[in-house]
Amino acid sequence: MSSKEKHEKLHGIIVPMITPFKGKGMSEVDHQALASLTDYLIEGGINALMVHGTSGEFLLQTAEERKAAIGTVVKNSKGRVPVIAGISEGSTMNAISLGQHAEDIGADAVLSTGPIYYKTSDEGLFAHFSSILKEVNLPLMIYNIPSWIGYSVPAALIKKLEDQNPGRIYGIKFTTNDLEVFLEYLRVIRGAVPLTIGSDALILSALQLGAAGATIGSANVLPADTSRIYQLFTEKKYEEAMVAQRKIDGFVQTMGLGTFPAALKEGLKYLGLDCGVPRPPLLPLNASEARKVKESLSWKKTSIGSSGIKSRK
Repeated sequence: MSSKEKHEKLHGIIVPMITPFKGKGMSEVDHQALASLTDYLIEGGINALMVHGTSGEFLLQTAEERKAAIGTVVKNSKGRVPVIAGISEGSTMNAISLGQHAEDIGADAVLSTGPIYYKTSDEGLFAHFSSILKEVNLPLMIYNIPSWIGYSVPAALIKKLEDQNPGRIYGIKFTTNDLEVFLEYLRVIRGAVPLTIGSDALILSALQLGAAGATIGSANVLPADTSRIYQLFTEKKYEEAMVAQRKIDGFVQTMGLGTFPAALKEGLKYLGLDCGVPRPPLLPLNASEARKVKESLSWKKTSIGSSGIKSRK
């Protein structure tokens, strides 16, 4: 797949996959559940799979676990949609190592925040991303999530990276609830790099502003419903798209319950796919929180069975 083709494919709903765990203390990655989740998401119509975004609890896994999870998704996706491998790290060297492994096993692109924990300068940020581009022969998606990382990756810096590495910047995930800030970002990189929003409540609003799509955790649980928002928007059925956005709002409001991504895993369990609970020190939902998640999904008429999506009784 050429860089141009990959660029064209970054659109619509990209799902930052949860990582299923099992065993005492959630000590093992559940690769069987991960394979089932991969099929469920693709069958639901999502446009790309992202392994080891925030929803994937990547910092709670060893490097070997992270590599193995990427391998499971690449193998089971069977080329049906692009697979974006998360390589976010505090160290440029470690990020490159993960990226080279992702390249070797067939991922389509890599995803990286700026360095984690240590805050560098804009010059350091540029060097970090440039080094990844130099050493990993895959397109790079940049993940800007200031509320978790502690700083924002400037849009002008990403534009400069694209100018110096034409066709190598796969896109951006910008997690913000501030549409004015999102629009300012979009103005800088419009036409140069596809920009997706990371706010589940603002999918349609971001599309209306010119976003290429949305990279959202709720798509783990509601792939068909979130994909429908994008599809209706592209068909210019704006009122129906608004209805579809409102339809997922109840579940979106529960995503902040407990410690993220506990509500995503609870939602999947309710629909029939047990992915365990978050790995310590994160906690599962309490009984009251779990009930709210189930209530927010009570309208769902399908469940996830061992043989795929089926009607709920």
